[in-house]
Parts: sequence; C-alpha cells; structure tokens
Amino acid sequence: MRIPILSLVLLISLSAFSQQERDTVLSRCPIFITDTATANNFFLSARPATLKVYRVRGDLTIVVEQKDQFFTLFFREKKLRSLKYKISVNPDGRGELAAKYSFRSGEQVSYVNVSNGTVDVTYDKIKKVWLLKINGMISNLVERSVTYYRVKGDFTIK
Repeated sequence: MRIPILSLVLLISLSAFSQQERDTVLSRCPIFITDTATANNFFLSARPATLKVYRVRGDLTIVVEQKDQFFTLFFREKKLRSLKYKISVNPDGRGELAAKYSFRSGEQVSYVNVSNGTVDVTYDKIKKVWLLKINGMISNLVERSVTYYRVKGDFTIK
C-alpha cells in the first residue's frame, strides 16, 4: 500500500517542478523573420501573437502563432535549463533543438526548417521567468535559387 501512495506523491511532485503548459496572448509579436535581400518581415511586430507552451511525446514545445503563421521550437527535454541550445535540423543531443517556420495558405501548409542558429535560455530568479533569445538562419531552396532569412526572437515564459 505504501509503494503506490509513494509513487503517486513522487509523480505529482515531479510534475509540479516541470515547465507549465499554457497559452498566452502577447500584445506585440516577439519573432522576426526577415528576408536578407529585401528586409521584409514575415511576422508583424505591431500585431498580437499567441505564445503556446505544451508537450509533444513528453518533450517541451513552444509555438509563437500569428494569423496562419507559426514559429515552433521543439526541445528534446521535459523542462528548460539555463543553456545555450544549438538549432539543428536533426537534433540528436540534449543541447540541441529543432525549430520550424510554418504557414498556412488556404488548404496548403508549408514547413521550413531553421537550418542553424542558437537559442539562449536563462532563468531570471527575481521575476521567476525564463528568458529566450533566438538567433538563427533559414535557407530556402526554390527550384534553382536559394533565399536566406534571418530569424530573431526575444521573449519570456513562466
């Protein structure tokens, strides 16, 4: 009888210390994806965006959504650590993550991987929030031409 109760208390305490799952509406969009040739920004910074934090197969996922556009960070961990994560197309280590930009046009959805970059994660003990700073590059091959996009972001989560 003690073992089931002890295991239940242990599971509840582990989930209490993990990253919270929630949706937050931000008044300004924290993600900037700009074309290196024309400096065209795909996310409009003056418009609101929705920040979603949830789990996919137990791993932490963070999504910034703004009107049929999505920027997604797929961490390979259950909770954040104060670390400089490396963005990789196929992450294989705990210090790596995958990032994707996706958009919907009518019935079609397109996904573009962030090819390289970093996500600097730090914990502010005073405000008790996680600070995420994203710096990356998207290279998009269409037929015979390659277009590069710079990805920047700066936001906090609880």
